[in-house]
Amino acid sequence: MIQKTIRAFALLEVAIALSVLGVIAYMGMPLISKLSNWQHTRTTAAHQEQIMEALGAYVLANMRLPCPAANTSGQSEPGTNIGYVPYQTLGISEKIAKDGQHHWMTYAVQPSLASSNIMFVQSSSGFLMDSQSIFCAAKALGTLTINNDKNEPCVVGTDFAATTIIAHGNSGGYYLDNGAIQPVNSTDVHKITNANRTGIFVTKTAICNDSNIFDDTILFASRNNLMANWSKCPCKIPN
Repeated sequence: MIQKTIRAFALLEVAIALSVLGVIAYMGMPLISKLSNWQHTRTTAAHQEQIMEALGAYVLANMRLPCPAANTSGQSEPGTNIGYVPYQTLGISEKIAKDGQHHWMTYAVQPSLASSNIMFVQSSSGFLMDSQSIFCAAKALGTLTINNDKNEPCVVGTDFAATTIIAHGNSGGYYLDNGAIQPVNSTDVHKITNANRTGIFVTKTAICNDSNIFDDTILFASRNNLMANWSKCPCKIPN
């Protein structure tokens, strides 16, 4: 009778192969993590851009910006200056109102640009009727400030901050479904300032140094910048 020899891996060979695979996996984890973070950042930026485009279109149709939503319904709530993105009012999906980590983003607006009274802005020639003229003639009557890391305003001169969209990152500060705010897991004072939602928001380069983390992503627009870049109708009325 002829006996056949069946080749198989020895335990030592299997152990070596598993060790090699383990090393490869260990070395590849940082790269995978970086790719994942890059994708989250890219998604967040894309969502913020889509929201700003929707805001620009809303201004042309309604002569003002929408107020934020007070909850996850996405419906604009009159009298609200800081809250959830009003995605239903803007006609965009709930998904767009969240960042790349699937956390709710914060939407803040200059109160005078979201008030229904904006329709009664006057010029020397009488009442202004078209949305572009009305919006461009409005004045800042409330507090919305975007600062850099030196606490200097990012918008200066006759123009002023109109709106901002804040993705608070994975270290906290974002809205939860129940209306609460995820506690901030960072000692960075600017990170904490953004989470407090006082009407002053800070934009700066990301920081990740032990407990000192700043992972917020902010997209903001001045009144004139919003009209020029997202409404595609630059302001022509001198301020």
